Amino acid sequence: MMMNVNRRAAMGKIVGFAGMAAGVAVMSPAVFAADECPIDDAIGVGSDGSDLGTNLLTYVELDPFAVAKRAYEGYGRGGCMYGVFDAIVKELAIQGNEDACNFAAIPTNITVYGGGGVKGWGSICGCLNATAMIVNILDVEQSAVIGAMYRYYEKTSMPRGDDNFLAKIGAPTRTDNAGALLTADKIGESIANSILCHTSVSHWSTASQYGSHHAAKAERCAQITAEVAFKTVEFLNMSLAGTLTAEDSTLEMYAEGNDSCNSCHAGNGAEPDTYLTPGVNSNMECQTCHAPHDEIAKIPHHAEESCATCHPQ
Repeated sequence: MMMNVNRRAAMGKIVGFAGMAAGVAVMSPAVFAADECPIDDAIGVGSDGSDLGTNLLTYVELDPFAVAKRAYEGYGRGGCMYGVFDAIVKELAIQGNEDACNFAAIPTNITVYGGGGVKGWGSICGCLNATAMIVNILDVEQSAVIGAMYRYYEKTSMPRGDDNFLAKIGAPTRTDNAGALLTADKIGESIANSILCHTSVSHWSTASQYGSHHAAKAERCAQITAEVAFKTVEFLNMSLAGTLTAEDSTLEMYAEGNDSCNSCHAGNGAEPDTYLTPGVNSNMECQTCHAPHDEIAKIPHHAEESCATCHPQ
């Protein structure tokens, strides 16, 4: 039998024990979002790995603007990954559905590491990392939602910067060196052509002429955090309604320019005696980093080869 206890009192004891053992304890406010939630089986998604599919949490329709506002504000507290993840989890926790207590039990501070493409390494954008993390535990068309969001990020000029969206999320809030608000005309837009943080920021910096340590970059990333949260919820709502699938051609789930690359470089089961070319397991847009064989590529190796090098007659 599952026992209901006063959650705040119980977690207070846990914090106290942890503090005595380690000298410090950090608990997310989300842990205390519902005082009368059951302690046993908190979160409820399991930890065996193979059983996740039978322990998915129920998604309910959310307001994209409410989530986007939370995400914009959350960026200032914990960065981009935290902003997206915390916003969606907190909104799901207050909806009163069957899994509200499970969502309330998720400590959203675990996502702070994702800022700056994972602690400044410039790898996957924390916003997208958060999208995949939350979608992974929801009973939705996961591949479709993640694919739609990742491709949107790759090909869309961001941040969107329209007056209605900015007003709904309460942006901008940061200022330039002269103390003037960093409005949309100053922040500008750029297309990432990649899901990687450093590529996305570099393209924006080139377009806006602001350095990556300027407050404009923080404002830009806060707005993109809100936009990714907004679009993730839109795609989740579409999945809930049954109008989003991985086969939806209107969403362009992958870059069409990849087709020519995949004709030679698609993943394969070759062994050394049959190996011809590297097999690439990726849906990312190839030509952001790899130019076609007939152009000088950013990876010079391609420029030195001809078709016959790999495909002898």
